[in-house]
Amino acid sequence: IMYETKQSPQLGGDYVFNTCFFSDIASFSSFSEKMTAPELVELLNEYLEEMTNILLENGGTLDKYIGDAIIGIYGSPITLDDHEYKGCISICQMNGKLEELRNKWRSEGDKWPEVVHNMRHRIGLNSGQIVAGNMGSSMRMGYTMMGDAVNATARLESGAKQYGIESQVGEHIYKKTRDKFCYRFIDHCRVMGKQEPLVNYELISELGKEPDNIKKLLPLWDKAIELYKLQKW
Repeated sequence: IMYETKQSPQLGGDYVFNTCFFSDIASFSSFSEKMTAPELVELLNEYLEEMTNILLENGGTLDKYIGDAIIGIYGSPITLDDHEYKGCISICQMNGKLEELRNKWRSEGDKWPEVVHNMRHRIGLNSGQIVAGNMGSSMRMGYTMMGDAVNATARLESGAKQYGIESQVGEHIYKKTRDKFCYRFIDHCRVMGKQEPLVNYELISELGKEPDNIKKLLPLWDKAIELYKLQKW
């Protein structure tokens, strides 16, 4: 639109209901300790290239990189009717792609330290009302997002570490996509800066593609959660 109307970017944003995406490589500081700076750049660029391609191919918008972290938006500036689904399928594809990368790095022998062979990442996905648009100053601006839902998404990503899981989503995502993806209820958690607790779920896989051990685990887990809530210790 800016190209067609010959307008320059302007500061400001739109109040929209979108899906927010945050990802981070687990224990990344241990990578930099065992690798030279050029090796680290090569590895990080390969990882970011693959993950960003998946985000973009599913209609997402790259907000920014912060070191090894990826921040993205589904639904702005290009409208996506099924932005919750697009975010979830991206996570499934990213988890699969990371497994492919691990196998590739292992096949390259001593090129990479063992910590690279076992790389894990954490992803948070959440939907809500946000402001998406150009923010910064008139001299330098960037397209980004702000709002409570954005902060909650960041907490879902970082909080996944406490539960030992890779992919954590908010309640709206779960309700909107539970007929297409396999989930595990995790917790009601209070996060820093928020009064209302978040209801969070682990995104495991597309429905029907969950591993056999997960099929056995989920009924036991759900029963345990039910007893826990009834305080039947």
